[in-house]
Amino acid sequence: MTEEKKISAWQVFLDDISLLFLLGIVIPTVIYVIWGVMEYASAPTFIPTP
Repeated sequence: MTEEKKISAWQVFLDDISLLFLLGIVIPTVIYVIWGVMEYASAPTFIPTP
């Protein structure tokens, strides 16, 4: 008689090292790009004085 243990979704997620690596690269990159766009959008426009 063998019982099959149910594997939690979190364990499957955390055991996938390539997915964790990919998320570790993608998430900071996306945040940095959004931060850069926000900085660029909030910069004052240059108006030259005559």
